[in-house]
Amino acid sequence: MAEKNENASNVMAFDALYTNNQIQKLKVLLPYIEPSMQKHLAVYIKYMELQYTMTLTKKHTAALCGCGLSQPEKPDLKKLCQELCLYSTPEEIRQLEQIQNILQTMETVQEMTQTMSAMQEIFPDMSMDSLFENPLSGGAFADSESGGGAPDGFAASGSPMLSMLMNMLTPEQKEMYEMFQQQSLSNDTD
Repeated sequence: MAEKNENASNVMAFDALYTNNQIQKLKVLLPYIEPSMQKHLAVYIKYMELQYTMTLTKKHTAALCGCGLSQPEKPDLKKLCQELCLYSTPEEIRQLEQIQNILQTMETVQEMTQTMSAMQEIFPDMSMDSLFENPLSGGAFADSESGGGAPDGFAASGSPMLSMLMNMLTPEQKEMYEMFQQQSLSNDTD
């Protein structure tokens, strides 16, 4: 619950910036007004907020402090998705979670690319294929049926480097690796 309140702080900060004490007093009074008049007062409050916002933005044309667009660093898109989930429908939440998964996958690929680059710097005389080649099967993409591969379809039994990298992956990442490996094998046979 604390995280939800923390993520909602941007919304509360925005609401506090574009209002004044007079508008806030009307909001406090709203539940005490006769029910037939509440809808009229609610519209009036929103009208006053719009009027106040327009006046404020005309006076102060500078960018808002704390807005992600005015900051030089990259925005945290995963955090943004989490914040948007607070105000989203279940379908929108599923879509935001898919975006978060895609962002996580992209980070993983970037980390693996950096690891591969570091490996090439450490072993400049070796090709990347030879680092992951399984000497028992003669290929980088051996499967367990060929006798030289590891369970789960990884060619790790004869390649300590591949075994080490596979142990660093989460189960989801290993599943993704297997999927890409199978795609690569099917593309090679075509």
